[in-house]
Amino acid sequence: MWALKYIENINLNPQNLHKKIADNIVELKGYFADDVLALTSTKESLEDFTSLEEKLSWMLFVDGCSLLHILEHADLRKPEAMNIKVDQLVLVMMDALLLENQLPYLLLKLLWKNDSEAELKYAMKEFLKCHHWATPEKRSWRSRFQGHFEVHNQKKEEEQHRISIQNESESESPVHLLDLQRKIILTKSSPKTKGNEANIKNQGQANSEELMTYRNIQDLRAVGIKLKSSETRRPTDIGFSEGWFAAKLTLPEIVVDDTTKSTFLNLIAYEMCPDFENDYGICSFAAFMDSLIDHPEDVKELRSKGILLNSLGSDEEVADLFNVISTDLVPNPSTYLEVRAKIHKHYCNKCKTLIAQGIHTYFNGPWAFIAFLAAFIALVLTFVQTWFSINPAS
Repeated sequence: MWALKYIENINLNPQNLHKKIADNIVELKGYFADDVLALTSTKESLEDFTSLEEKLSWMLFVDGCSLLHILEHADLRKPEAMNIKVDQLVLVMMDALLLENQLPYLLLKLLWKNDSEAELKYAMKEFLKCHHWATPEKRSWRSRFQGHFEVHNQKKEEEQHRISIQNESESESPVHLLDLQRKIILTKSSPKTKGNEANIKNQGQANSEELMTYRNIQDLRAVGIKLKSSETRRPTDIGFSEGWFAAKLTLPEIVVDDTTKSTFLNLIAYEMCPDFENDYGICSFAAFMDSLIDHPEDVKELRSKGILLNSLGSDEEVADLFNVISTDLVPNPSTYLEVRAKIHKHYCNKCKTLIAQGIHTYFNGPWAFIAFLAAFIALVLTFVQTWFSINPAS
């Protein structure tokens, strides 16, 4: 149905589109594992085709056109464009990102409505913006006065669109849609991240066994390590800074809902594919978060700091979710190495931790501070009264 809609919208001859697939079927065939092709080439399944290549070309033609229609028209705000309900559209968008459903980028490029590869990449990125990993754009003050600057905003959007298309033409082509999603998630734009990479060699001399032992949120809070939400949702934007007695751990904003588990597991499965050389960025991030979340109290602290947006259920469910996701994960030891080293250094500083523990224990809340201040004032007044009693004014 969606393949037919796509062909109708682009006004191109479907036979010519299929010929593009048939002419490149040998290269496209190389993207699929032998066991997958074996399932497709059974005698019964080839009854209506002259060869495996012919059957595969038609399968890729239909699936590719359907996916391109989804990329162009899938919008949770306008599900009617896909002629389905919003809950069904969510499932369709999730299925489009499943590892087993990925189609080669070459296929999408061959079936795209024109020769502009930049527009195809732009459409793919626009589709991925609906996902929770995408960092929400900050609203400008102009958006509060819609209607007064319509012409200006329209020109601005057209210019931004033109620049985006130009940038896409210069970017590296992804392997498939899921590969593009992973690249976007792990975009390294923070200066802190660059510093982290630059200091990996210096931190490499530290005891790696000690650095791998993380403390949960409650333990970090007890030694004066506070939490702060970063400006993005990128796993690469994790940082650590120290003050006189306290320190600050910066974490990206995380949205947790019914799709979080499948999304994490899907990306982790992709990183663990034997033929995919990568730095295990998603695996390392999942393991890092799991090392910080042991109990519902840790989730509650993350929520209070605006880091974790819980749409799943109770805090206990979220804690269990990260524990399940990170089961048997082996992270990249060099990822977050500088952050782990700084946490360990701060944790082992007895002077700072004792002061922080004292503040955490006796001044953990405004009432505790008020009580201390009242007691201190009472002590000072008692001292002054005693002084004047012993040394009366002449």
